[in-house]
Amino acid sequence: MSAGSSLPYRLRPNKAVDRELFLSLLMRLAPTLSLEKYHYVGLGGPFLEDFRLVHARLGISHMTCIESDAEVHKRQVFNRPIASIDCVHATLEDFLDSHDFVTPAIVWFDYTEPKGITTQIERFAQTIGAAPIGSVLRITLNANPESLGKPETSEISVELGGEASGDRSQKPTVQEWRLARFRERIGALCPSGLPPEGMTQKAYGVSLLRVLKIAVEKEALSFRDRRIVWALATHYKDGQAMVTATFVICAADDKSIEELLEGWEFRSTTEAPHRLDLPALSTLERLTMEANEDPPEKMGFALPKSDMGENPISTFKKYYRIYPHFSRVEL
Repeated sequence: MSAGSSLPYRLRPNKAVDRELFLSLLMRLAPTLSLEKYHYVGLGGPFLEDFRLVHARLGISHMTCIESDAEVHKRQVFNRPIASIDCVHATLEDFLDSHDFVTPAIVWFDYTEPKGITTQIERFAQTIGAAPIGSVLRITLNANPESLGKPETSEISVELGGEASGDRSQKPTVQEWRLARFRERIGALCPSGLPPEGMTQKAYGVSLLRVLKIAVEKEALSFRDRRIVWALATHYKDGQAMVTATFVICAADDKSIEELLEGWEFRSTTEAPHRLDLPALSTLERLTMEANEDPPEKMGFALPKSDMGENPISTFKKYYRIYPHFSRVEL
């Protein structure tokens, strides 16, 4: 678990919105799949906030929280908000290898470290055959292209204002250098025709999701009794850039999940993930943006864009109903 996973949600508004989208998906699926009977498995961090909300929104009681760090595991046992949560000191992979699911499950592979990303993707895909039909599988991956390494200045050519340095024919650009490292790391799962532009901060997350889709759908071909239905994908950055993807394992001849998701406003796939790039707002700014058709005119200033490049006004309008509100409470 990375240090970033211990940050409170008030410091990670995009992560908070991502979590609300996932909960919204589960609540849409709940009546059809009877999710209250499911087994929820995930990595809850020291505060188990996801577990508290899953229990509160869906009524799931059979819950298992996995943690490999001994001290964080002790904190989980101490902070456990629901008595029925089983806190297990192990890696998620070791737990899954030793556990046979009796009922369908919701399993969240929450990977925050970029090291071993190929193994993470392949392990996630392999769960298609181990989880019962009806299960919901979700993964979070680190989508920071800088995790591919940093080239020495002498190894690359420099591009400024569209003009390349004189050694352009002999040396790659930063993106080309990263693409070579990416192909080495991903191996056979690397999408064909992936351009160097896929290694930028804005595009790297989508490149990773393309790899994930290849791995998952290749694995799904091994099972004739089941297929997967993509339901939700996101790309966001709160410090570290991350991507998520969620799918439902359906019986081969079952179309009910597609029909259920067809009218859901937040359905997304790996090809077009939701880009969560919400602005940090004061309470007055938030209320002004919610109450006015043209917030910039009312406020008299423009909100800054992040390096993900999304329009902060339009992004807020899309997700304002689930934008996190935080306040101080004295206990």
